[in-house]
Amino acid sequence: MSRDSLIKLRDRLRGTLSYEDRKWLAGELVDAEEEAFSTVLSCPYTKEELNARFDELEKDFENGDYLPADETFRMIAQELGFENREERIAV
Repeated sequence: MSRDSLIKLRDRLRGTLSYEDRKWLAGELVDAEEEAFSTVLSCPYTKEELNARFDELEKDFENGDYLPADETFRMIAQELGFENREERIAV
């Protein structure tokens, strides 16, 4: 959403919501963002573990041990329940 659109939304809310309702909404928005952000930050792996895994994957790739994109997308579609759909993901 563009900044202009956000400003228009803010102005519209100012004209329709009471101060208390705007204050509540602002708190809800902040709480939702903090919750989403904390979820992103809660990774079960350390930086060292992730880097070690990336190193392994790079070696596998160099040795030709990887799945082609079509096979990868097929597996993802199957996992998500889209294996019978006609749509294709553009590579």
